[in-house]
Amino acid sequence: MDVRDLTAVEIADLLDAAWREDQGEAVRGPDQETRTYLADRLGCDEDLRAEAWAAWRDELIADGRSVDEAEYWLDVEFLQPCPEDHPTGD
Repeated sequence: MDVRDLTAVEIADLLDAAWREDQGEAVRGPDQETRTYLADRLGCDEDLRAEAWAAWRDELIADGRSVDEAEYWLDVEFLQPCPEDHPTGD
């Protein structure tokens, strides 16, 4: 899978699987390489992060799951700060 070409909705699906796996659910999330790439990309692209979060938030609300816990996980536990020398735009 080439994660560079994923839409915000597809990224939201990967985030959901990663979060659920981290919460101890019997769900297989993305591999470590994919997680690292997504964490870096979303940490450096605020617009994409906002689009992916909006799509994921809608999914969480529809499923009756905690939006606050998921947002905390995304912002504090998952995302990596964008390095100063990171080129803009993949």
